[in-house]
Amino acid sequence: MRICCCLVALVLLALAVNAQPPAPAAYWPDRHWRTAPPESQGVDSQVLATAVDQVFQKHLGVHSLLVIRHGYAVLDAFFYPYNSSVPHDLASVTKSITSILTGIAVARGLIRLDQPVLPLFPQEQPSDPDPQKRRITVANLIRMESGLDCGYAPGEQELEQMKRSPDWVRFALALPMKYDPGTHSSYCSPGYHLLGSAIAAAARESEADFARHNLFEPLGIRDVVWASDPQGRTHGWGDSHLYPEDIAKLGYLYLHGGQWNGKQIVPREWVEMSTTPPTGQRGGAGAFGYAWYGTNGSNGRQFGGTGRGGQSVVVWPDLDTIVVVTAGGNAGQLASLIRPALKSDQALPAAPDALRQLQAKVAEAAKPPMPEATPALPAIAASISGKRFDFPINPSRLDSLSLTFRDKSDAQLYVKYLGQDLTFPVALDGVYRLGPNGPFHLLAGAMGKWTAENEFLLDLNLIANINHYTLRLRFEDGHVEMTADEASGLIRKGHITGK
Repeated sequence: MRICCCLVALVLLALAVNAQPPAPAAYWPDRHWRTAPPESQGVDSQVLATAVDQVFQKHLGVHSLLVIRHGYAVLDAFFYPYNSSVPHDLASVTKSITSILTGIAVARGLIRLDQPVLPLFPQEQPSDPDPQKRRITVANLIRMESGLDCGYAPGEQELEQMKRSPDWVRFALALPMKYDPGTHSSYCSPGYHLLGSAIAAAARESEADFARHNLFEPLGIRDVVWASDPQGRTHGWGDSHLYPEDIAKLGYLYLHGGQWNGKQIVPREWVEMSTTPPTGQRGGAGAFGYAWYGTNGSNGRQFGGTGRGGQSVVVWPDLDTIVVVTAGGNAGQLASLIRPALKSDQALPAAPDALRQLQAKVAEAAKPPMPEATPALPAIAASISGKRFDFPINPSRLDSLSLTFRDKSDAQLYVKYLGQDLTFPVALDGVYRLGPNGPFHLLAGAMGKWTAENEFLLDLNLIANINHYTLRLRFEDGHVEMTADEASGLIRKGHITGK
């Protein structure tokens, strides 16, 4: 295995140096993409309008929808309460970014695919590691075939445990082995935290800094928000935040074989390996590939990245098209709605009526609702106002909360979210009070209403950080019974008692 992986790495590096780059695009976006009417790029405005209407009418959790055709943005829609001037959490699309950075690091000789992982962490590795664990390589991590007992149970339990531990790399390396490395696949986010940290150890700078110097700045990507662990190591599996139009640049980079404006940012062969459909099954979980899925179906070749809550970047190379979706859960199958709009490689006849309809629907989707009448507060509001209720550790990530009622129109919410103190204004008139109040000071909103004398329905929407909570709070006898739903799947109908 070691000899095989070493040969693959050497061949990759040789090809990266000698391969001819793909034909360059005539256009490379800077801060923003150029725009054009859909018909001018062979796209049907009426079909796009139908897709926007589907999101709006079905109350899907979509935050933004961006379609790039031939280097033009033909649709750039965002849906209340999101605003596309705010960076958005990519969730596990971050793994695709970590994969890009791995390819760059391999091409530069900083790491090898066959390189054992443990020696990169001399302080954090177990004092007497399992012999199987000594065989875990960079290639095993990127393909999610580490053999660690991680990702086999539903709910990403190991990720949640890691996030509450004092040293995340030490936690990941201490996970027991379940299989020999390279024999079984499992969706293990702690493994991708190790991968990002391995890049950082080899490059002697954080993964976020390595990305800024070697990927983001060359592509004109700015204002990235990317979280780090208690030791300052970038979250290699998730929690990167980019603007939708910058997410599209990553797809555009891979659409052009890793080349950007005459410079080979990522080896072309790495791009091809990353986007080729997997050819086999490992341990029933399926070959994960290099965190870029690839398929060959009825719509032709497709590749991209996906993340919890509906985050996605879809590339149709044969159609010279990129679709980016950000969401807060229940995003639906938007790509299948967009695909029929791609009618021709040539311009279609102008369709001014359809274009006006599309523009009207995009404008309508961004509008907030009208405020509702607010009834008087129930008597119990005064007795629970400002009282803090603490919860045991639970899948919702909410550790405690309190509500303070100022008047019948507005309240204030305090929550401890994974140990972080957050405060939100709460609307009681049905219109979110929006502001930079979420994690990382990004866009969030909250609203609520009394549904019974002692029952309050709270809508806590972290928006730019994906998580969207519906919390039914029933106050009685000095405690609160909370029924929690979270739209992206963290928790469904969870019943939690707070005291």
